[in-house]
Amino acid sequence: MLMGEKKGEKVEVKPELGEVQVISLGDCPICGGKNTLKAIQHIHEIPYFGKVMESTIICERCGYRNADVMILEDRPPKLYTVRVEDERDLFTRVVRSKSGTIELEEIGVKVEPGPASEGFITNVEGVLERVRETLLMAREFRKQEGDEEAVKKADEILQYIEDVKEGKKPLTVKIADPLGNSALIGEKVRSRLLTEEEIRKLSLGPYQIVNPEELEEQKEVEGSDKTSEETEKEKKELSGK
Repeated sequence: MLMGEKKGEKVEVKPELGEVQVISLGDCPICGGKNTLKAIQHIHEIPYFGKVMESTIICERCGYRNADVMILEDRPPKLYTVRVEDERDLFTRVVRSKSGTIELEEIGVKVEPGPASEGFITNVEGVLERVRETLLMAREFRKQEGDEEAVKKADEILQYIEDVKEGKKPLTVKIADPLGNSALIGEKVRSRLLTEEEIRKLSLGPYQIVNPEELEEQKEVEGSDKTSEETEKEKKELSGK
């Protein structure tokens, strides 16, 4: 194990785990805690896939937490698909970044990224457990509202999830990422490039794509406006003399 330290940063390298960096980010924007916000970055290799970085921001005072996953190799936007048919397929690895959309076809569930979405690395079983927990909370809420139809639908989906876990029913799992930072990894996984139309329809979560040419044009316009204002000011100053 090797350790190093820079200003506000600690680096720990374990051959079996990879590289872990702890970076001080200063004050927490949520609770205002002084120097309580830290970023933990874990860089490691996923077999048959490549290097990824798991990044987690944590406040030691209020417990605020936000996580993301980045693939450290250049990968194009792709759609990954796997057909889960037995218990072994549940171990298919899932790498989901903040910009990844997960779809569970047979039960009509789509997990789309939003402004507060988190990235994670798990397997298909882990994804099903996340969906199950969310459904249980939604079911309880609908039950309190007296929405019997919604409760019945939730029960059907929950039962289907249990059947999938036991290998009784199939499930098609898909993940698509317009930034190429999400993937499914396993022997049965199939993938293809996303079309331009598919990319446009997908949510980017908290990210946005910036066109360098448009950015340059905007700078030129702002510079031109500024020059015009300065010229007008100079004219006023000269006329006043």
